[in-house]
Amino acid sequence: MFRNVQIEFVKKANCRVSVVAEEGPVVCMKVEEEKLVNDTILCVPYDVHFDRSTQEVRCECNLFESSGVLCCHYLEVFHSYKVYKVPNRYVLPRWRKNIKRKHTYVKSSHDVSRSDESHVAFKGLCSHFYNIAQDFVNDDEETALLHAALEETRAKLTAHRAKKRSESVADSHNNISSQSSNLSV
Repeated sequence: MFRNVQIEFVKKANCRVSVVAEEGPVVCMKVEEEKLVNDTILCVPYDVHFDRSTQEVRCECNLFESSGVLCCHYLEVFHSYKVYKVPNRYVLPRWRKNIKRKHTYVKSSHDVSRSDESHVAFKGLCSHFYNIAQDFVNDDEETALLHAALEETRAKLTAHRAKKRSESVADSHNNISSQSSNLSV
């Protein structure tokens, strides 16, 4: 993803912005991108609308809407209007480094062999769940009971996790208190 954004930043150098119309805070622009096609430089125009009050941008290339990557046209408009920090609406959670993805436990063919404990535990749980589901999937009442049991177990595990977190916070608070009292002695 970084490389895709980097490519758009490089392409930004080949863009020129010209204002077509202004209606209050909304500016309608033409962004011309120079592209090399068969040893010929073509200027391809794109219509871009920029709202100066909300810093919202719309470009007819629809790169952001289709792939979640800011196009070079957005970037050039931001630069022209001195928007040096990308507005939060354009930083999608799926591209952040710190996102927790549930599918990361699913092994794919391009993974290096993973033997970490969480993957082994996940695989074991999936196998167990699969076997239980296979035994009770043919009866609607049993399936409903299994769903209810899983939700009840989820609630218990969530409560257990919250309790562990509060205990660890209390322990660290007690350790800090005892260390500060030892220092004053």
